[in-house]
Amino acid sequence: MKMGLYIGGLLCWSTTIALCQTTYANQDTAYVHAVEKAFTSLKKGDCRTCLREYQKAFAISQKSALSTLRAAVCAYQCDQIPQAQRYLRQAASIDFWISDDVWENPKEAPELNSLRNSPLATAFHQYIDQQKIAEGRNPTLERELKQIFIEDQRPRLQLDTIGKQYGFKSTQAQSLWEQMRQVDSINLPKVERMIAQYGYPGKRLVGEKQNETAWLVIQHAPLEVQEKYLPLLQEAAVQGQLSKASVALTIDRIRVRKGQKQLYGSQVHNDANGQPIGFEPIDDEVNVDKRRAEVGLPPLATYAKHWGFDYKLPNN
Repeated sequence: MKMGLYIGGLLCWSTTIALCQTTYANQDTAYVHAVEKAFTSLKKGDCRTCLREYQKAFAISQKSALSTLRAAVCAYQCDQIPQAQRYLRQAASIDFWISDDVWENPKEAPELNSLRNSPLATAFHQYIDQQKIAEGRNPTLERELKQIFIEDQRPRLQLDTIGKQYGFKSTQAQSLWEQMRQVDSINLPKVERMIAQYGYPGKRLVGEKQNETAWLVIQHAPLEVQEKYLPLLQEAAVQGQLSKASVALTIDRIRVRKGQKQLYGSQVHNDANGQPIGFEPIDDEVNVDKRRAEVGLPPLATYAKHWGFDYKLPNN
């Protein structure tokens, strides 16, 4: 079984939803024209025209967090600092989730870089935190989980690359396995302290992006830890604070570790070189896709392709 790897197959971090939109916040022709001209001017470095056109658009409607952030860039580049700060506050108020998501994706929204690297960045984060706190979120805990996730994934991403090239049991991979063990031993006590204080840190407390992180650390923990927290994870899923798919993976991992057949087919079997070649035994395999669908997992054949092998559901 391939233990410990988690390379984004379940967690689907959005590539900035706001940037993927093909519609405007308002369909008024004058609004659309002004927003398009403003953004074109921003890309050309013409901050005055950019700011003027965004002001025209906002006189009609100001419901787009992304456009408001871009207007803040224009104001900042025109040395209108108070106006830039107002736009940042307004963007956070319009939609703090999208504002935060756009801000945290410099590759997707490079036009915001001048603000990201400015003294106003601190104020922006304060505005976002205020909105999160108003909705019952804990931004400090969210940031801590974000760092835990980064530390958890760093050696695993490297191992995924090295393992596919040299084998997961190769000499090149051994140091990464050791790094993973060290990281896991550091992250687990942090997550356990969070759980002791807050219960499971799910969507309500830390938002969509980080609600899976505590689960991820438990998924990479020893068997006894997984068994200890499984009831907590199941209750979090019932309450909508954690995905049922995540809990299904933990159930499978526990069962396989105990020598039992898995239920959802999430655990793969490796060859002598550590390369995935098939699934660990599955209970009632003919109905596995039905169980997977019930928890939001794709068909097993699709999942198999992710690991680089083919799979066909058995006949009745």
